[in-house]
Amino acid sequence: MTFLHWKITVAVIVIAITGGGFLSFNFLARGSGPDDYSSPPAKIKGSPYGIYSPGTLDDVPTSAGQAMLAALGMNSLAEYQDYSLSLVKDLGASWVRLDFIFNGWNYQEPSDYLNRIHREGLDVLGCIRPINGSTPTNLVKFQRETQQLVSSYPWITTWQIGNEPNLSWSNPGDFPRFFTAARKAVLTACPSCRIALAGVAALYPGQGSPTRALTVYRRIVAEIIQDTPHGEHPFDIFDLHYYGNSGDDQAILDSLDSYRELLGSLGIERVTSIWVTETATTTSQPNWPPGSPRQTEAQQAADLIERFCTMLGAGVSRVSWARPYENFSYANDPGNFYDHAGLVYNGMGQEAAAGIKPGTKKEAFYAYRTMVAETAGAVAAQQLGLGDYKFTFSDGRQPVFIIWAAAGSGVPPDLTGPVTITGIDGSKTVAEAADIKPGPLPVFVQNR
Repeated sequence: MTFLHWKITVAVIVIAITGGGFLSFNFLARGSGPDDYSSPPAKIKGSPYGIYSPGTLDDVPTSAGQAMLAALGMNSLAEYQDYSLSLVKDLGASWVRLDFIFNGWNYQEPSDYLNRIHREGLDVLGCIRPINGSTPTNLVKFQRETQQLVSSYPWITTWQIGNEPNLSWSNPGDFPRFFTAARKAVLTACPSCRIALAGVAALYPGQGSPTRALTVYRRIVAEIIQDTPHGEHPFDIFDLHYYGNSGDDQAILDSLDSYRELLGSLGIERVTSIWVTETATTTSQPNWPPGSPRQTEAQQAADLIERFCTMLGAGVSRVSWARPYENFSYANDPGNFYDHAGLVYNGMGQEAAAGIKPGTKKEAFYAYRTMVAETAGAVAAQQLGLGDYKFTFSDGRQPVFIIWAAAGSGVPPDLTGPVTITGIDGSKTVAEAADIKPGPLPVFVQNR
């Protein structure tokens, strides 16, 4: 299989000049090496940007996990955890989601790793997941162990209950019983903690419509509300997981609208925040699902910016890319979608054949970092149109406009005179706002 590894992207915007010619600005997204323009952004507490499952190997076979460590020259999971934490810090993420698996007797807790994460000032969304996607047989023991788990980490103040019952549960109809038991245990140990409902697999590889899960979730949420004590909110956060190919901006908006309508029809939209704790698209051409398109690094990098803008502009409170480092043989299926969706290459399989070294950062890694550097601390994200977003601040900074070529997109009228244009790799140039023509890759633009 041919593997495309593009390290230089095309021109992002074109600036018109007199005489009928054009001056092109080539923003080069760096995959690795010392020539990247931007330094790691300062982490801002409470910013919306997170990472799902850094430093974990739970979803790959033991042999594949060992091969990943060996390729990186590491001898232990602790080394991989430290490496992953360094990637999270380099990205400028402010929070992570980590899963806690209940095996029927107790929880699998990476306590040392969690304490290192806490020392770095990162928020943690703890996700409570029973093994094999089914309600534990002994709910009393489960509740006792869950109370102990929550009490052990008082600095984790948001707990998610379950994961993708519409996809990974053997009997989705039994999920409300599990949720109700877990919710009671969490709030007994931490009455002030926030509760997140299990993320819905709104769009995942190989699936058709992003609203297929609506019917399942309508039943689940209705039953959870019925089981919630009068006067209490059943949960504080509704989580969507959105994978798939690049260029799904409108489909993302349609999916968000559908789930907002669901919450509204049940009377809880106004008291429920929406998060997206898993989203990603790929580089290369996965062998599953069948018919997956080949996508370049530039496409993945652009899509990361576009997804984050689309979600935040539609009122999503927090967004998280699914894993900083690529899996290898995810779910014992080498080369599938999830093996190519990370922000850093694992350098194995077809990547090794293409000469890509383990730990090589993709263009999307730098795109994420630039997104944080340019917009973290914003108090509002507003969609002006497809391919046209405005991030505003309360500290006196000029608004940041993120624009790319899309139907109806253009240069916002608020941009005038000389402006600073930042490419997705963090490189900067100055031009006149009137001369900007949006291109295929997003750019960040600020009045000077």
